[in-house]
Amino acid sequence: MPASQTPPERTFRTAPQCADAPGGRSPGPMPGHPAGTGSRPGGAAGSLLRAARASAPALASAVCGLCLYASFAPLRWWFLAPVGVAVLVAALRGRRPRAAFGTGFLAGLAFFGLLVDWASESTGTWVARAGLGAVLALYTAAMALVWRGLFESLGDRPLLLAPALATVWVAVEQLRGAWPLGGMPWGTLAFGQVDGPLLRLAPYGSSQAVGFAVVAAGVLLEAAVRVARRGGKASAIGASACCLAAAGLVFGPLFLPLSPVSAGTGTVAVGFVQGRIPAKSEVSGRLRALTVTENLAAATRRLEGRGADLVLWPESASDLDAHTDPDAGAVVEEASRRLGVPLLLGTQRYPGDYRYNDYIAWLPDRGPSGRYTKQHPVPFGEYMPARGFFRLFTSAVDQIYLDMRAGSGPALLDVNAGGRRLRVAVPICFEIGYEGIVNEAVRKGAQFIAVPTNNASFGHSAESRQQFDMTRFLSAETGRTAIQVSTVGVSGVAEPDGRVHHMTEPWRPEARLARVALRSGTTPATRVHGYATAAFYLAGAALGGLALAQGLNRPGGNGKRREKGGR
Repeated sequence: MPASQTPPERTFRTAPQCADAPGGRSPGPMPGHPAGTGSRPGGAAGSLLRAARASAPALASAVCGLCLYASFAPLRWWFLAPVGVAVLVAALRGRRPRAAFGTGFLAGLAFFGLLVDWASESTGTWVARAGLGAVLALYTAAMALVWRGLFESLGDRPLLLAPALATVWVAVEQLRGAWPLGGMPWGTLAFGQVDGPLLRLAPYGSSQAVGFAVVAAGVLLEAAVRVARRGGKASAIGASACCLAAAGLVFGPLFLPLSPVSAGTGTVAVGFVQGRIPAKSEVSGRLRALTVTENLAAATRRLEGRGADLVLWPESASDLDAHTDPDAGAVVEEASRRLGVPLLLGTQRYPGDYRYNDYIAWLPDRGPSGRYTKQHPVPFGEYMPARGFFRLFTSAVDQIYLDMRAGSGPALLDVNAGGRRLRVAVPICFEIGYEGIVNEAVRKGAQFIAVPTNNASFGHSAESRQQFDMTRFLSAETGRTAIQVSTVGVSGVAEPDGRVHHMTEPWRPEARLARVALRSGTTPATRVHGYATAAFYLAGAALGGLALAQGLNRPGGNGKRREKGGR
């Protein structure tokens, strides 16, 4: 049969077997396909298309990380967090286990790598930022692997997937905030929601309920887009239902009272002071530490005669032990005596070849009266685990020349001020991110929260603002007014109803006086946080087991088989 009469299907199938058709001409294209195209595009266009498809998961991971990062300070675009989750869900569909792990890792690396830029600011090396970001990203990678298995196990049912994936997210966040070496809660999804409606969930379910709502809303958003793309009336109805459910999760808390704890029966006038840290080029060593204390004392004079009942200084207000160093003790005593009221300040204690981070109460003409010792020193920041091993990678480990040890006991100080006995919660610096520490202090009777912190090492990064957002969140969660007082800023007052006031400018000496309401009741979140933590661990472990048992070894994605184009 002449080539021109060969059936198109036969010509299409046999064409690859020969260079030219009879007569010296290449066979024509398959009917319905333009010339130069086929099921697998060739040439430069095909290569570009295949490269774009191969890079799509990595691009989606980057978009996810960017959205999650943007929900935190300094941007505080809280509404992007569910969008980031939705992008991650879409990127994980159709992935094989190894690809799902890699997609989750890249998303976490983009998120945490941007969020913890202050790590390199503090150490002077990019290794700290990259290393911390990579370690934290491993948790996101493990979570993505479980999610991928749940796609297979639970199928294409958004009302099942949304709570399941959200539960796993919260359980992994809890694990990251607790293990190893006490964990790292920085980047807990809820801490990026302080400007949004989900803050109203905080006093009822702490960061767990808020994070759950963010993730569930993101899962439903992804489902809405995916269902809508199918077309048809039924798909439109399904997509609308998913959108309404997501909107209900995010905006429903607007109908909840933000502060379920009454204001109490009294107030106290609390002053707080932000000093000035001299540059290392100006002065160093012991003299630099003493200068920091003297600068705080000078700024404190702005509060004299203004009716303060109590004054707060930040963490490391005296890096010299004010108990034993006569010069440091004299500066603190003079400031307290001039005020005529108790002074709470951070100091270091050196019992041997180690140190403690203390927050103490100093009474005029009496000296130290009470002490809380930080119970959660920061690994790689205040002490160096496996120092010899990590020295192989960077000499920055020796910037921590004396390791800090943990104290014991709740984060509380009792002090007589304003004619009454006050009990103050005093989580030091990063401890504000450990909800268990703060909730324990409130359950034991703390009437307000003071958060002394030293942010001088983090330069002009967003670290202090991110930490202040944690202070804001814990204020709402516990129903207590919270005051963050920093060596260099940001300092300010956060109210349980979400308001902030008496904010300071960073890197400027400031002294502010705020009227603080004393509260004694506890929120539901404060009472049940420990039980909720255990419940999320158990539920997360059960869902992880389900994913491993039914989904890990199958090609996954849509509940039945791997979607076309999956890897």
